[in-house]
Amino acid sequence: MGLATGTGSLVTPNQGGGGPHGPLVAPVGGLAGRHGTLAPSSKPGTPFPPRAAPYLGRVEPRLRLLFVADTAFSPTGGGVVSAQRTIARLRRVHDVAVVAADAAGPPDVRLPGFVLPLRRMRRSGFVMARPNRAALHRALARADVVHLQLPFWLSFAALAEARRLRVPVVAGVLVQPENLLWNAGLRSPVLARWLYRAWIRAYYDRADVVLCPTRFAEAKLRAHGLAAPTEVISNGVELPEAAPYPALPADGRFHLLSVGRLATEKRQEILLEAAARSRHRARLTLTLAGAGPLEEALRRLATRLGLRADVGFLPREELERRLAASHLFVHCGEVELEGIAVLEALAAGLPTLVAEGPETAAAELAPGLAFRFPAGDAAALAARLDDLLDHPALLAAGRARGLAIARSRSLDTSVARLEALYRRSMRRRAGTARLGTTGLRPNALGEPTQ
Repeated sequence: MGLATGTGSLVTPNQGGGGPHGPLVAPVGGLAGRHGTLAPSSKPGTPFPPRAAPYLGRVEPRLRLLFVADTAFSPTGGGVVSAQRTIARLRRVHDVAVVAADAAGPPDVRLPGFVLPLRRMRRSGFVMARPNRAALHRALARADVVHLQLPFWLSFAALAEARRLRVPVVAGVLVQPENLLWNAGLRSPVLARWLYRAWIRAYYDRADVVLCPTRFAEAKLRAHGLAAPTEVISNGVELPEAAPYPALPADGRFHLLSVGRLATEKRQEILLEAAARSRHRARLTLTLAGAGPLEEALRRLATRLGLRADVGFLPREELERRLAASHLFVHCGEVELEGIAVLEALAAGLPTLVAEGPETAAAELAPGLAFRFPAGDAAALAARLDDLLDHPALLAAGRARGLAIARSRSLDTSVARLEALYRRSMRRRAGTARLGTTGLRPNALGEPTQ
């Protein structure tokens, strides 16, 4: 989602064994090595050092950034993995601390964690954090900006404390109501609309700026009444050197790959049903890489349909090998704020076929109309598969366009834009504070109005 629970990713396993797959590049250090270094003069209980001189000749000083995320270091979804990469990149030039249930220690702040008492939530591996107001106050007191990741209990508490301390708040959009509702067995548009409005009223509209990964995410919030300023910045993707596209083996086997949590909203069963309908089914082999509550059900379905399919978690090295050896990436997810797994497949040079529906932005990443199909429609997906196998030139064109799409959403560009957003938020907040004594009322952008 969008945050943590809303997107799949090409990820490594979480340390408890319950997550999907993590980044194809090496993860951001072990838990003990993710936190960078801070000045030894930091006071006990505070994550930030005193204000330092400009860093490496930079005109502007280092920022003191606080990330608040229930789960920040265990790869339970694409949004969490993306946040890890962003934090690691920002730590190269700024002081960054994280408040989370899985933080390892200073400068990060570890809070008690809990799991919602729902079977599917327990199996997802996602841990929520229990707020501690004193700990949040200490962390926020010296922060320049706080970046909230998820509209849950921890972020509500951090938002309230940040407003008291007048710390600028950037609220990320990483989860959709459907991520929660579908995994709880509730497909209710009425409940989804209610949850959108509740989040907007209690969370997003109280932030200085709302950070959206796509125009799709921004439009969803606006349609449900969001009034706060927004900024659209992609989660971004690292750009490894793409491997050569694999030649078809002598037996003509064509390998399909799908990566993500094995959960309701990812709809991997559609891929299995489409492969069974394909005219080329005898040539197809499939890998559904991930872990989640539907793993056994998907494995049984593949067996019943008579497909050659590997379903379940893969070690990172094996996942890399499958990615390099696959001919087409297929993403059937119906709830996506951006689609980190799709971005990573494109960046690796793999043509990607993506579901298009009302609750997913991932189809924006498809390298052409030939690489889209209606969400939930196994017959339409089978027809697309047959068309691509009948016309291999389409795959070559899709690979080239996909690489260009990935380059347009590079992690370096996203982090640079995010840094600029933090500084603008600080200036707006400072301007609002000065206006507080003039009798003028600031608007949503911190500008004076009569």
